[in-house]
Amino acid sequence: MAQRSRPEVPGPREPLSRDRIVGAALVIIDEEGMDALSMRRIAARLGVQAMSLYNHVRSKDDILDGVTEFITTDMHMPQRMTGSWEDGIRSIAYGFRQASLRHPRACELVLMRQLSTPTALAPVDTMIAMMLDHGFDEETAVHALRLFISFQVGTLLRQFHSTSGPAGDAKDGAERESVRTAYFAASGFPAVAKVAPILAVNDHEAEFAFGVELLITALRELAPVGQD
Repeated sequence: MAQRSRPEVPGPREPLSRDRIVGAALVIIDEEGMDALSMRRIAARLGVQAMSLYNHVRSKDDILDGVTEFITTDMHMPQRMTGSWEDGIRSIAYGFRQASLRHPRACELVLMRQLSTPTALAPVDTMIAMMLDHGFDEETAVHALRLFISFQVGTLLRQFHSTSGPAGDAKDGAERESVRTAYFAASGFPAVAKVAPILAVNDHEAEFAFGVELLITALRELAPVGQD
């Protein structure tokens, strides 16, 4: 599948193919979310009958696997990382995040289905191989991978849903932070009130960077002696 930030969906006279079907599905998810996706919606987007999709895909799950594969490929992850394992984790973490942010409504799908297909397993293999190459034991490598996935899921979902709660509808960032600060300060909870100005700010990039470095720091305690 071509490596593009977003698949093209040619006009209805173009031959139907799995790539076109996956592309249409991703466009629907990007524009309207996962709940809007159905075989009928995909077919309508392509100007065909829903049953004709089954000549190229097995099911909706097969299409979702295709979307996962597309976004995973968009990460441009090498089979083997060079340099230190710390830099390898940073590279994988930010590559994963950037690809997910290009398709925010599909990112949860990718994070939850990444063990479903050989293509989607590629970044998993890259991270495990990198840790094994640097002397980490197999159990630690798998635990680190799962912690990494959980961290990615949590930070991305929190970012995508961060407009909920106090001042969630405020359009201006400064206005939203001001309303949230006042809300926390008047909450009646002393600790919350004390950190209200900090708690009111959602700097997702800074929080992500903090978490990545914290993960690396924790893994240094488990790194084999003498390994980079």
